[in-house]
Amino acid sequence: MTLREAHEGDLEFLQRITQTPGWLANIGPRGTETRDGALAYLERSFLTPYREQGCGLWVIDVDGTAVGLSGIVVRAGVEIPDLGYALLPEFEGHGYATLAGQKVLEWARNSGRWTTLDAYTMPHNDASDRVLQRLGFTELGIVHLEAFGGEPSRHWRLSL
Repeated sequence: MTLREAHEGDLEFLQRITQTPGWLANIGPRGTETRDGALAYLERSFLTPYREQGCGLWVIDVDGTAVGLSGIVVRAGVEIPDLGYALLPEFEGHGYATLAGQKVLEWARNSGRWTTLDAYTMPHNDASDRVLQRLGFTELGIVHLEAFGGEPSRHWRLSL
């Protein structure tokens, strides 16, 4: 398993992952129903952060197959960046989110850019909560951030 930057060749994968029931329930729509929408999402949420922050969400690649996303999200108006991840449904439950999370945390530690990372999950997302627990995150409680439309989110933190 490797992590790599997303590119235009990933548009079909991005359309697919952002339209899964889990993504829509836990992350929300991203306007990727059309190729143009997926291209705009690629630019806005992947290519721009790579250029401007030197990080972002990376594609989880298993033997040449894109199975999910994992990386660090730097959000406007939020002081501490957060770990984000999502998998295509057929790859859930195989340890990929935890393994990818470990690789992202190793990258974050080696970068020396932060001393702390946060993570956020929907209050009903027990599977993601278990991933964060395995990665060593501590639950801080429920927050309502503008970055998530004011909806309740479970807040997690990890000291690097």
